[in-house]
Amino acid sequence: MRRLHQQYGTLVQFVDVLIRQAHPGELRGPYRSYDQKRESAREYQRLEEIPWTVLVDDLEGTVHAAYGGMADPAYLIDVEGRVAFYGMWTSAPKLRQAMDELLALGGTGWPVAAGVDRVPHLAASLVYGWRGLRRGGNRAVAEYNRATLGWASLSYLGYLARPLLAPLALRAEPLPLRGRLALGGVLGLATALMMGRRGL
Repeated sequence: MRRLHQQYGTLVQFVDVLIRQAHPGELRGPYRSYDQKRESAREYQRLEEIPWTVLVDDLEGTVHAAYGGMADPAYLIDVEGRVAFYGMWTSAPKLRQAMDELLALGGTGWPVAAGVDRVPHLAASLVYGWRGLRRGGNRAVAEYNRATLGWASLSYLGYLARPLLAPLALRAEPLPLRGRLALGGVLGLATALMMGRRGL
């Protein structure tokens, strides 16, 4: 996303909305006050080195609920305020395609990039998801592992392997077909190993 911001930041306004404590645990529990949530947004912006605006949803999560309630969505809104593209899981290459199409239309028009992307883009989470997960503490990691068949452990391994995986997983451009197949194979094998370990 930072690469997209570098390339498109003068043409497209980037905004993050802090919606909720993604992985509450003993170090960081669910938000108890709006001031706590606002302070968490400042910390998130600083730790993740986000150069664009970070807004804060209200304590009840009204904006989050109104926009579908997904954990990591991306919305591209045209100059008339309409949602031109919705990615259920943020994918920088798919968002780039949508921005290119919308800009070619003069900033207005929908849908672009087929309107909705329902593909679960998990590669970026595999490489950098551990950082946010770990901030919650051991309980957050354990609960996430139970709920996702070991994805927290896989995220930890992906984070350790980030020098190797980041060039594939954190791209602003689409991966060539061979790269997508290779990355999909690695994710599929890792998921199968985790499921086998749990006896599923």
